[in-house]
This record gives sequence, C-alpha cells and structure tokens, in this order.
Amino acid sequence: MFRPPQPTSMHLNLAPMVDVLMCLIIFFLLAAKLVSAEHAPLSLPWAVAAREVAVRELGERVTINVRVAAERRGAVEYVVVDWDGRQIIERVLPPSELEGLLRARAAAAAAQNKELRCVIRADQYVQYRHIETVLRACGLAKIAHVVFGVNKGAEPPAGD
Repeated sequence: MFRPPQPTSMHLNLAPMVDVLMCLIIFFLLAAKLVSAEHAPLSLPWAVAAREVAVRELGERVTINVRVAAERRGAVEYVVVDWDGRQIIERVLPPSELEGLLRARAAAAAAQNKELRCVIRADQYVQYRHIETVLRACGLAKIAHVVFGVNKGAEPPAGD
C-alpha cells in the first residue's frame, strides 16, 4: 500500500541575508564618508563658463584640496583624502611630495588599464602659484586630465 510522504518542517535561514545586508550597510557608510571627506567645505571660486562633469566621467581619480592653513597665517595646505585599508585619512602633503603621490597613483591606475584624473579643488583665496604647483606635479606624473572644482554661475552679490 502506498503511504503519503511525512510532512517535513521547513524553515528559512536568514543569517546569510543579514550578513550580506550588514556588509552592504558598512560599504555604503564608508563610501559616503569618503565622498564627503573628499568634498570638504571650501570657498570655491565662481565660473560662468564651467561645464559640469558627471562623477562617472571622472573614473579613477585623485582629489587634491588646496586650502589656506588654519594654524599658520598665509600658508597653504595640499590635502588628499585616502583609504589606508582600515580608515579614511586626510593627508596634508608638502608640495615636494605631490609629484610622488601622483606618479604612484598614475602607475596604479595604469596597471589596471585605467586613466587617472586629477580633481583640483582650490579655495578662492589661494594664490595661483599654489595651484600651479599641483598642475606641474600632474604634468610630471603624466596626468593629462585635470578637472577644477568650482561653483557654477555668476558670483552672488556680497549681501547673500
């Protein structure tokens, strides 16, 4: 005689899904922190003829913030935001180390068949000679694509 199969208990194991979800949350938290650190508040200059560049067009990039040093009057800081494998760090580089950093980053990008772009975000009160230092380092590192971070449009009136 034929017997019907015994009912089996089924349960859904949610542990792998929770693990993946936690990894995604951590990834997006770190990515958001890196992007916000890369776009530190600066008083960017205004440019009427600026062309907006989509983030996906930038691809492999290094962002250098050129800002007036807070603790030393008249001094300028070259700031690069990096991921050291454990945490996001903000490195303040002397002008002499810019070329070495850019050469290393360009070589790493070339090893992956990618082209490195340099994004220069300079405070509007920084003299051009400090921006020229970054441009020279880009040239010596053979980085052909340089993008400047600016505010698009005409400068608002002083009262706003």
